[in-house]
Amino acid sequence: MSDYQTHVFTSTYTADVSGVCSALYELGGMTVIHDPSGCNSTYSTHDEPRWFDTDSLMFVSGLDEMTAVLGDDNVLIDDVTHAVRDLKPRFVTLCSGSIPHIIAFDCKGVAHLLEKRTGVPMLPVTTTGNRSYVAGVGAALTEWVKRFADSLESPYRVSSSGGPDCSANTLEGAAGPESFSVNLLGVTPLDFSINGNVDAMRKVFEDAGIPVNCCAAMGESFDSLRHIFRASVNVVVSSCGRRLARYMEQTAGIPYVEGTPIGAYGAAHLPKLAKKAYEKKRASLEEDSHGALDGTSGSLRMLLAKKKGDSEGICLWKGNPAHERWDVPDGQILIIGEEVFAQSLAAAINQLTPDCRHGLRAFAVWPDVDHGFPEDVLAELIRKSRYIIGDPLYRTIPHDSKQNTFVDFPHEAYSGRIFRDRIPVFIGKNYDVAELL
Repeated sequence: MSDYQTHVFTSTYTADVSGVCSALYELGGMTVIHDPSGCNSTYSTHDEPRWFDTDSLMFVSGLDEMTAVLGDDNVLIDDVTHAVRDLKPRFVTLCSGSIPHIIAFDCKGVAHLLEKRTGVPMLPVTTTGNRSYVAGVGAALTEWVKRFADSLESPYRVSSSGGPDCSANTLEGAAGPESFSVNLLGVTPLDFSINGNVDAMRKVFEDAGIPVNCCAAMGESFDSLRHIFRASVNVVVSSCGRRLARYMEQTAGIPYVEGTPIGAYGAAHLPKLAKKAYEKKRASLEEDSHGALDGTSGSLRMLLAKKKGDSEGICLWKGNPAHERWDVPDGQILIIGEEVFAQSLAAAINQLTPDCRHGLRAFAVWPDVDHGFPEDVLAELIRKSRYIIGDPLYRTIPHDSKQNTFVDFPHEAYSGRIFRDRIPVFIGKNYDVAELL
């Protein structure tokens, strides 16, 4: 959240140091949270449902007042060095809370010193404790992929000389439809919990005949995730995966689509959207390769070195009622939550027959990564909406309307473990979206 904004009625989406811990939990590394003692217990007992069933190396530095005042980083460096030598993790992730941010802790510099001293790869993920988990998960996954994955495995790779690698880039040499696969990006229990949603997500694509190459990052090991660049298309199932998707498009030309396969509509259309993105990519490769052969086109590298945003707009909710983010019509269905989920659920509801949705339309709002929700605006939206679908904690926002209906849809990144047992398996064709209304 912003350094200058106070939240009175809304909680924050800054779970476990901006989501860094959950993003890398299963990958065999060690995560060090530079913050006062006690912060680790909040993460391990409230924000991480895998804690009691799956081992992971999670430590807090125990930052005390004297260290904070005097800025003695040697305490942290020595402790991490001893822990690495004793536990031998494959890598170490260093992140921090708000106090190190205030005292200008040099996360990258300390990580560099630690790697030089220990010989173990260090991933500095600069967190401030003021941004939502979307920022932290995206940064952590991207840093991990930059360090350990091989972009040359991309089916759209370029040659090491910088010119076109025709064996890979011409349509005949590129991966064919029979090897088409996808990555699922932005998969953490903060958005999908551990109640079967992730397995259901894999099944959606497998039922459509599309193999899942990697699920970043639940149900994957260090070694399996290293091959993330082998996929033909990235599917951003929550906004946590958007940063990584853009990075992989820029560096390896892998296109991405956005959407959460909620209910029958999402399960049917998101795989089709991924196939459409792949076909579009192959068509552009074919066009460019023919142009290169007759001298009318530049290097294929220009095609593959895509600018940020080339895939933006390829999303499950395209065609949904357009509206300014906070300009929601009166008396409609308001969905509050993470961006990709909220927009996908709105699209699924709007595909229902008018009778099923009481003649209303669904509109989505989501928190800003830096500032959260403007509480006065959100309270007004709740007051004037007929149905509100969101985490139960949003019920605490004051509004003087008795004409609306609040539909609970718990979100682990917002309310933690409080309502965990009430989170439904909302992924896949078996989930009936109409039952929400």
